[in-house]
Amino acid sequence: MDSTYMTTKPALNLRDFLSDYQNKISGTADEVPFFLQTNPVLVDVSDSCSLNLIESPDDSSIAVFQPAADKCRPTFSLPQENQHVPSTFTALSQHKDKSRKCPFGRTQYSHKLNPQPTDAPNLHIDACGELELTVRVYRPPRAYHRGFKVEIPVFAEEFVCLGSNYLTELRDKISCVCNGKRFVDISDDPDAPLPSIDTNPGYFFINDTFYNDQRNPNNPDYSKTVLQWAARANGVNGETLKVESMEGKRFIDLTVSPGSPLHYMHHGNCEHLFVISQIEVLTPLSKRPDRSLYPYPHAFSTFNRRTCYMCGIRSYSFIVNQSRRQLHDPSYLCRSCFLSFFYVDGVKLGQFKAYRMYDHVELEDEEEDVKEQNLPF
Repeated sequence: MDSTYMTTKPALNLRDFLSDYQNKISGTADEVPFFLQTNPVLVDVSDSCSLNLIESPDDSSIAVFQPAADKCRPTFSLPQENQHVPSTFTALSQHKDKSRKCPFGRTQYSHKLNPQPTDAPNLHIDACGELELTVRVYRPPRAYHRGFKVEIPVFAEEFVCLGSNYLTELRDKISCVCNGKRFVDISDDPDAPLPSIDTNPGYFFINDTFYNDQRNPNNPDYSKTVLQWAARANGVNGETLKVESMEGKRFIDLTVSPGSPLHYMHHGNCEHLFVISQIEVLTPLSKRPDRSLYPYPHAFSTFNRRTCYMCGIRSYSFIVNQSRRQLHDPSYLCRSCFLSFFYVDGVKLGQFKAYRMYDHVELEDEEEDVKEQNLPF
């Protein structure tokens, strides 16, 4: 493959992109592209849409598919009544009978779409136009091995933003289990109250710039630590990185590479990837909801609930780190399994660190969930 196809595409300045679009549609009839003309000249559709127009000498060759002869594969009959049935066969049969038959069931690759809000007045767009951006946010990996992440990014939610939206408006809409919490090691006292939170630092790293959230003067500067590391790290020590405030930056002022992964860091080391997957130019004829509803959620994943690693029934309430008695690090455990496995008469067993997800006791909620499922507690 030609090396030119492996290079990163140049970043796109959104303000210049909108300006160039306006210049194109305001030109003469000969300068305006065919699909943007008010009264386009009719052309033959078959000629204008032919796939031959997009052929390239560098395209991969396509082999003609030739179906082979059918092969008869032997089928295995079910065990007879007088035969011994292995327990493994029985367990697999029961599991298949209870499993969902729909191929579009709940998986980490499926998500739900939110309809566009229709009960609000339409968005007023002036003659200069407006940009609409689609931002896809991915949840942070939950599994690590020797300091390396071993889980691929999983889609969490998707937002539709306007070019006039501030970055802080998007950040306030992103949902994360770490929002509004302060995690401390409570392994010595599982019911110890969590400390109050008075700061909410974070940054977006877009293109070559760190956009820090400085709305709270007490927020620490996360980018400072990254810049110190980048100054001596191989491969990035020659890069010129900039720092700006998040609250004063609109999307229209950004320079982005659509489709490239971007970085969102908050809560110390909670890292999210996000991607600007689509950019659309809105005209006065575009029908969109009111500006006050942006950014609005367009899609969300239904695969964000994680059950306890032990019982597999209840939702997790504790995260256990650095435990030699667990197969996974970190491990996600419900309250009942956590207390019964790591404590005897309230005394901690072994060396580990534990973090509670919520600042209230959820034992009663767990019991109600189990009763609804008719499962033993």
